[in-house]
Amino acid sequence: MITADTVNRILRFHGQGLPVVSLYARVPCQPQGRVVSLRSEVDSQLHVIRPMAKDRSLGHDARMSIRGDIDRIMDVAGQERWPPGAVALFSCSGLGFFEEVILPRQVRERVIVDETAWVRPMLAVLDEYHRCCVAAVDREGARIWELYRDEMQERGTLSLSAKPVRNQDKLEELTKRHFREVITTIDKLYRGGEFELLIVGGHRPELPRFLDLLTHELRGVLAGTFPVDDDARSGFGELKRQAIAVVDRYERAGEERMVAEVVETSAAGGLAVLGLERCLWAGSVSAVDRLLIQDGAIAPGVICDRDHWLALAGDTCPLSGGPVRTAPDVIDELVQVVIDDGGAIKHVSADTALTECVAAASLRFPLPPEP
Repeated sequence: MITADTVNRILRFHGQGLPVVSLYARVPCQPQGRVVSLRSEVDSQLHVIRPMAKDRSLGHDARMSIRGDIDRIMDVAGQERWPPGAVALFSCSGLGFFEEVILPRQVRERVIVDETAWVRPMLAVLDEYHRCCVAAVDREGARIWELYRDEMQERGTLSLSAKPVRNQDKLEELTKRHFREVITTIDKLYRGGEFELLIVGGHRPELPRFLDLLTHELRGVLAGTFPVDDDARSGFGELKRQAIAVVDRYERAGEERMVAEVVETSAAGGLAVLGLERCLWAGSVSAVDRLLIQDGAIAPGVICDRDHWLALAGDTCPLSGGPVRTAPDVIDELVQVVIDDGGAIKHVSADTALTECVAAASLRFPLPPEP
C-alpha cells in the first residue's frame, strides 16, 4: 500500500552530494512475459546511466553509489510481483535509500539522475486518488483506518476509558467527551497531512451528534457518512465496502463538477477548451493547467518528439518542419506532455460531456492561432 509516509520520505530525501536515481517503467497488462518485458525495459533505461558509474569526473563515492543503484534496480525489476500499470523506483545506495511506488496507470519510461528524487510523474498519477481517513465510531469505542485505492489499513483504536454509568446525564457527558477525543485524534492526523478526505461511519442515532462536534476544518473535508448497524469495532469487510462506496460517490460528483466548470468556462469564452483536437494543440504549446480525459479513451495520432507538437494526423511538424511519428494512442502522449509541463491530470469515469468530446482542459493562457 502506498502510504503518506512513503511519499513524504521520497519528497524529503536529498542526496547530500550523492546522486539519486529515479526510474519509471511500464508494467505490461499481459501476465505472460511480464517480468521479462519489465526487466528488459529497465535494463535499456539503465544503459543510459551506466557510463556515469565509470565517469572519473564524478567522485568515487558517487560512482560507487550509482553502481549500487543499478544493481539494486535490476534485482528488483526481475522479481515476479508487479501488477499492471507502472513502477517508480528511487535509489541512492550510498546513503542506503531505496523506495518503490506501484502506480495504477502507465507513465512514460524515464530515468533521471539528480540530488533529489524526480517525483513529478508519480505525483501526477497519485493526485488522481484521494487518501481517506475512515472512522467507525460508537459510544464505547472507535476504529480509524487509512483508505487509499481500495486498500484499508488500520491506524488506531480508541475505547471509552470510564466505567459504565446508569445516570443519563453522566452518560451523555461521557459520550461527548469520548467523541471529542476521537475527533482530536482525527484532527492530528489531518494536520499532519495523513489524509485528504474524511469518512465517518456510526450508529444512526449517534452519527449526527458526532458530526456536530467536528472542527471547521474536518467538516470541510467530510466526503460522506455511512450507517453502522452492528458494533463499530467489527465487520471490517462491510465497513470497507461502505467506505469505498462513499469515496466513489464523492469522486463521481467531483468529476461532474469539474467537467461542468470547464464546459461553462469554454462557453463563456474563458480559459478552457473542449474536444481532443483543441486539447492537443493546448498541450503542444504548454497551455494546459488541468486536463480532463474520459477514462479508457484511446485515439491514434502523431507527435513531434522535438517540439512536442501533437495532432490527430499530419506528416510534418508545423512548428519545426521536422518529421513526426505515429502514436497508437495520442491521448497517452498528451498526458505525458502535460505532466512534464507541470499540469494536472484527471481521468473521468462519470457520465459527463466528456462521453462525447473525450477531452477538455482548463488553460494557463489564451491559445495562440494554430499553424
